[in-house]
Amino acid sequence: MIQTTLSRKDRRARAAKAAKYYGIADSAAALTMHEAYEALAAADGPHAARLAHEVSQAHPANRHPWLVLGTVALDRREAEAATKFFERALLIAPTDPMGLAGLGKARVLKADIFAAIDLFAQAIERGSEDVPMARLYADLMGRLDRSTTAGRNLRKMAERMKTAEIWFITADAFATGESNAEAALAYEEAARLSPASIAHRIGLLKAKLFRQHYRSLIVGADALLAEADLPPAHRDEIVTLRMAALRACGETQRALETLSHRFEDPAQFQRVLGFSGNCHLDREDFRAARIAFREALHLVDGGGLWVRRAYGTFLMGEGDFAAGAPYYAGRQPDANRRRIPYENSEPERLATRDRLFLVDEQGIGDQLALLPIIGRAPLPAGAKVTFVGEARMKPLIERSGLGIAFAETTEVDKMGVAPEEMIFVGDLVRYLSVEALAARPLGGYLNADPVQVEMTRARYREMAQGRPIVGVAWHSSDAITGAHRSLALETMLRALPEGALVVNLQYGDREAELAQAARSRPDLTLFHDAAIDQFADLDGFAAQIMALDRVVSIDNTTAHLCGALGHPDTHVLIPKGAACMWYWGRQGSPDRWYGNLQLHRQAQLGDWSGPLSEIAAL
Repeated sequence: MIQTTLSRKDRRARAAKAAKYYGIADSAAALTMHEAYEALAAADGPHAARLAHEVSQAHPANRHPWLVLGTVALDRREAEAATKFFERALLIAPTDPMGLAGLGKARVLKADIFAAIDLFAQAIERGSEDVPMARLYADLMGRLDRSTTAGRNLRKMAERMKTAEIWFITADAFATGESNAEAALAYEEAARLSPASIAHRIGLLKAKLFRQHYRSLIVGADALLAEADLPPAHRDEIVTLRMAALRACGETQRALETLSHRFEDPAQFQRVLGFSGNCHLDREDFRAARIAFREALHLVDGGGLWVRRAYGTFLMGEGDFAAGAPYYAGRQPDANRRRIPYENSEPERLATRDRLFLVDEQGIGDQLALLPIIGRAPLPAGAKVTFVGEARMKPLIERSGLGIAFAETTEVDKMGVAPEEMIFVGDLVRYLSVEALAARPLGGYLNADPVQVEMTRARYREMAQGRPIVGVAWHSSDAITGAHRSLALETMLRALPEGALVVNLQYGDREAELAQAARSRPDLTLFHDAAIDQFADLDGFAAQIMALDRVVSIDNTTAHLCGALGHPDTHVLIPKGAACMWYWGRQGSPDRWYGNLQLHRQAQLGDWSGPLSEIAAL
């Protein structure tokens, strides 16, 4: 090997540069520090440690030798040593991203997961470009059901680094958290930066699924499947995505033909079996759906989160809460169950609790549906119950009729809560039955701010001048069920009374849809209230809903909030088949869950004419 000897001038220049970069006036020590980092990059830990130790003795107030020593200790899985070295570095430079990330990894080795993810988030905020840390952070946050939060933090890192790898990690985090629009953008950016990667090309298919561009997904999937050198694992994933798109397009027979594909990945085959169960539900073949779900359930040890949840909700949709609840409990990953076991919700355990923390999960709509079940749980008199969730839920919870307190998710780790004092809010479904719901539905437990309601109502009445005031929501972004639950705004408008003031309750930027729909019904006044941010201000959204004469909505958060508030004139469009959520059962109106919503059900898959005719006739 040819070695290049630096001239004295070049060595002095390098020493000066190193001294400035590492903040060490001693040029020889600065060069030693530089060599230590080079040894670290070359995976020569012993040499890096020797050099760093030498610098640490001469310059103990410089963070760099401690960072190198901490990294070497991490590589050796020496948690205590790594902790001490990184803590020493952070005493010198408290916001150093390498120190924060390193200390976070040391905390993982010590199984202190909550401290670790907090340190990782700080490292990202402070400019870390540590990709392995980003992967570890995404994985840990996913295990804690905080993937969307992870995605938003990782997006800062991706925007800074501008690499396909970190964009893809960000996309996967958003996808795990079911933040579909954000996942789609991140997958598209990863593919733009590195278009040849097969993983990124599959990511583009996922983006199409999340954007509900199903036909485009099918075309793209067929093109990829035509490539002869496609690895089997990737082929299985593409086939699964293609099946989801076919079912979303209403082509259940073509979707079921996917079962003829020879799968090598049991997890993908399991998912396809679950999709086949949904296809059978779309056809109202409940026996075949049950068989498909059970076959999927037993294909892989543990059943898999998705299929356990799917089978549990299938049974509860059928009205069998007792059989469905234990399967529904499997929706949480093992890491979460080690932290909050399902057994914590058993009646004999709840009967001994003088305080209980209900931990949020899933989306806001699910939380609104599940929270009031706490009134059915066998807690002792005087037990203090606290709901743990997002800050935007706080005013509604504190004003509710449930008599429970509120704490933000980030506060719980500091409250000295014992593991046995926590349950996931969804675990409460074990205390339901069809008979109990029929005797006493769950709705009307939330109370909107009366002052906000009156102010909002006064504004709308001034605009309406005696005309009906109707709120509308028409779209779901759910990648799997959203297309079946949604309809075009102009289609929904056909059911509204002449001359009505129509208030937009749909989240997101809907300006183009509102303008196009207005042309189809010029007699209506379509209004978007910029004073209310439905996503960030749930309390304001609740007041907006209660200021309306009538609400017409698809099955989404708007419908659940109307049910929780007890809005007296809400009409919900319910799709046929698998997209009919388990809360609503298979038939009937008013709804079995809240007791105050009028459900208008499709008679034919994809055909909204019947439900809209019912609403128009009111």
